[in-house]
Amino acid sequence: MSSGGLLAATVPSAQLAPASSSLAAQPRTAAPTTSVAAVTPLTAPPSSAVVAPPTAAPAPAVPLPPGGLVTDADMAQAAAAVAAMGVPVQAGSVIMANSADAVGTDAITRLHLAGVNLLGAKGIVNGTEGGTPAEVKAVTDALQAQLPADQSGVPLLIGSDQEYGIVTRLVNGFTEFPGADELSGISDTTAAATATQEVTAAAAAEMLAVGINVDFAPDADILPSSGAASGVAGRSFGSDPERVGTLVAAAVKGYQSAGLAATVKHFPGIGRLATDTHTALPSLDIGCEEWNSMESVPMRAGVDAGTALVMTGHVMMPAVGVTDKSSALSSAVVTDLLKGSGVAGCTGLNFHGVAVSDSFVMAPVLDAYGPAEAAWRGLAAGLDIVLMPKDPDAAVAGIVAAVGDGSLAADRLQDAATKVYALRLALARSPHPGLDVVGSDAHETIAANARNQG
Repeated sequence: MSSGGLLAATVPSAQLAPASSSLAAQPRTAAPTTSVAAVTPLTAPPSSAVVAPPTAAPAPAVPLPPGGLVTDADMAQAAAAVAAMGVPVQAGSVIMANSADAVGTDAITRLHLAGVNLLGAKGIVNGTEGGTPAEVKAVTDALQAQLPADQSGVPLLIGSDQEYGIVTRLVNGFTEFPGADELSGISDTTAAATATQEVTAAAAAEMLAVGINVDFAPDADILPSSGAASGVAGRSFGSDPERVGTLVAAAVKGYQSAGLAATVKHFPGIGRLATDTHTALPSLDIGCEEWNSMESVPMRAGVDAGTALVMTGHVMMPAVGVTDKSSALSSAVVTDLLKGSGVAGCTGLNFHGVAVSDSFVMAPVLDAYGPAEAAWRGLAAGLDIVLMPKDPDAAVAGIVAAVGDGSLAADRLQDAATKVYALRLALARSPHPGLDVVGSDAHETIAANARNQG
C-alpha cells in the first residue's frame, strides 16, 4: 500500500440538481457542537447468507489498485460474498441510486443497492429541512439502517458531488473550503499541493462525520490554455496537465488519508469542451498523441495516487472509434483505455479500482436507451457502478435479463460486484469523527490559510 492509500494514514426537497451540476454557495450556519462517537469497525457477512444460483460461476481474480485502499483480504471476502449472491442481488449491488429514489423508501433493502448519491437543491439535501450536519447525518444513518441482513457490516457507498467552489452540496453549517479553482491560484506548485492535501483531508473528515464515504471529486479535466469556454470552468485545477496532475494526486491523497474514497473525473476528459454534457453529447476531437500528453496526464496521476474510483464522462472519442455513443457505454474507452493498456495509439491507465459512470439521467444516456438497457450496456462496456439510473427497478431488471439472455456476461457482472463490495469492506474501516469537527475553528483556519496563499 502506498501513501496514497486509504488506510495509509488517518486524520484525527424534492427539487433536484443533476449530478456534477453547479450549485451556488449558500450562507453558512453554525455547526452543531455535539460529538458522535467513532463507528466501531464492521465485519463482513458470512458468505453463506444467500444461496448461489445453480449457474453461478466463480468470480475471476481481480487485481488490486496500485497504491489503493482495498486489501487482498477485502478482495477474497468480496469474491466469496458475490459468488454466493443470486444474479438479482448482484445486479442491485452495482447501482448507486439518486437519493430521491432511496430516502424514505425500501429501495436499498428491496434491490440490494450498492449505495446512494446525495442530492438536493441550494444545500437542502434530500430528506432534510435545512441541510444541516445533524440532519444529513440522520439521513445517512437511516439509509445505512436499510442494509439487508445478509450485508450487515458492509456499509453502503454514500456519495456526494462535494467539489467545493461552484459545485458544493453541503453548505449549511459546513466549512467553506476552497475548491480546485482557488487552490490552483497558489502560484508555487509545491505549496499548492500541500494546501490541497490539507484542505481535502479536512473536508473528508467533515463528510465522514455526516456519513458520506465517497466524494465524486477531484475534477481532473484540463481547461483550454487559450481561455476558451469550458463546460467545467471553475471546477478544474487549470490548463497545465503536469501541474493539474500534481494537484489531483494531492487531492486524492488528502481525501483518502482521512478515510474517504476519492473519485477522479471525467474520463477520458471533457475540460476542453464547451458543451454541457448534462444536455448534449459532445465529441473529443483530438488524436491519441495529444490525448496522451494532455487529458490523460492528470487522470493517470490520480490513478497512480491510488484513487478508489474513476468517473467516466459522457463524450464521444473518435480517436478510439467512439463516434455514436457516450464513452461510458464504450468498451474501447472503459475497458481498453481506462482499465487496460490502451487502444489505437492511446495509452491506457491500467486502472484496477471501481469505474463509475457519470449520472445515467443525463441526456447522452437517456436519449439513447431506456434505463434497463442503459444499465447493462454500461456494465458490458466495463463500468462497475451505474450511477443514478432513471429507474433503479428497471435497471436491476434489465441487468438480470441481460445476464439471462447472454447480452451481459455473468462473469462481468460478478467482476463489477466484487470490486464494489471490496470497496465497501475497505470503507468499513474508515474512522467517523464526531459532528464537532464540522465547521470547527481548526477547519476554518485550514480554509483561511489556503486562501491566503492564493
